[in-house]
Amino acid sequence: MSQYSKISRRDFIKMAGMVAASGTLAACGVKATEAPTTEATTAATAAATEAPPIAATTAPAVVKGGKVRVAVGGWAEQNIKDFLAATEFTKNSGIDVEVVLRTDTKETELSRLTSAVQAGDTPYDILDFEDELTTTLSQAGYMLPLNDLISQEVWDDLSPAMKAYTDVWSTYNDEVFRMIHNWEMPFWFYRKDWFDSKSVEVPKTWDDVKALGKVFTDEGAGVWASEDGLIKGAFLNVYLAWITLQAGGNPFDVGPEYQQALEYIHDLMYTSKVLNPASLQKDYNQQNGDYLADKVAFMRQWPFFGDVSRSDDNKAWFSEDKVTIGLPPVGPGGPGGSTYAAGWGWGIVKNSPNLDAAKEMFKFLVSNEAAAEAVKAGFWFLSARKSVLAAAPKDSWQVQAVNMYTDANVIGVRPHHPQFVEALTILEDTAAAYLTDQISLEDSMKQAKDQLAALS
Repeated sequence: MSQYSKISRRDFIKMAGMVAASGTLAACGVKATEAPTTEATTAATAAATEAPPIAATTAPAVVKGGKVRVAVGGWAEQNIKDFLAATEFTKNSGIDVEVVLRTDTKETELSRLTSAVQAGDTPYDILDFEDELTTTLSQAGYMLPLNDLISQEVWDDLSPAMKAYTDVWSTYNDEVFRMIHNWEMPFWFYRKDWFDSKSVEVPKTWDDVKALGKVFTDEGAGVWASEDGLIKGAFLNVYLAWITLQAGGNPFDVGPEYQQALEYIHDLMYTSKVLNPASLQKDYNQQNGDYLADKVAFMRQWPFFGDVSRSDDNKAWFSEDKVTIGLPPVGPGGPGGSTYAAGWGWGIVKNSPNLDAAKEMFKFLVSNEAAAEAVKAGFWFLSARKSVLAAAPKDSWQVQAVNMYTDANVIGVRPHHPQFVEALTILEDTAAAYLTDQISLEDSMKQAKDQLAALS
């Protein structure tokens, strides 16, 4: 069991609509039917274990005094309070900090901040927020450009994959509007005990995956080679992005790579009998429940499942060979896009009345020293930064897994669209219609292309 904090079922349900669209929240000791929809960031680089020791954390002292309101999700409230207490930020800086809770979803948070900004106010000075809000809020002009507040030392601390991700998801018109502290990718979990008993190897290619339907699927017993959470509402979009990236493209381009991805998914469901078609009606809770019920041989899932499987509730079921992590199969696009990462991070509201103090606190939060201290406070601050991984537990299964993925260069950049939420809804609707055989592949592609074009 990891050192990370637990999340309640209530917190998970609040986050259920955000998982797929924004990166995810890990929970230690949660029941299989209570799996959270955002996971703890776990990432690593080979050099991380060789990073120099972290010096004692001290807060910036350019501005003394003032007050800053920091908005975080309920799952991170205690972590941030513990971190601020451990580093004695207020004592060292003279800046008082009020930790406030952001609203439940990206939609309600956008509405809340929009109303406040239009009224010349803001409910907080610093916000912890996800990918799609970064795109929306930066384009709306609500967030402060941060280029001058991020030192070269911080940039050098990021892994190359984190930097590439930041360039796409946290940047608008060459201005950075968010610095991530939570960064993770889906892993490929598999039943090593089943694979060993069948004398089959972990699939390395799409064709290898298709061959496993004959090996593991037993429809009469309700057992499938693979399953996923593909219900519409951002869950299906994650899988479409994952498979299209493996094909070498971006699903929002609705190009040949996306078509190849749709054909492959349809084949997995109905021809190769690998992927349970009922996945289209399942969320991550149900997916995890089926895996824990011995109904699934392998699956793509966010890191939180590793802690779910190791929880006290699943102690009688768990063994390491039931939740082994392997590299994802390589698609036509090559190994570099076998999976992708997502995350959350800090930003400053542009019309903050406490702007000077907020800037100083932001510089503190993103500093190498503070990042290393924060991960000691909890899961929400785990990322692929060298300083973080030097401070993270070396025996963590999560750190070990992402080291494997990083060393193999399989982490690509999450497919992006400037109107992400609206665009993903279009893809989900049109893809689901094809994958349930309601419309043809050609109609699905045409509808997606026409509707996405109308967004411009």
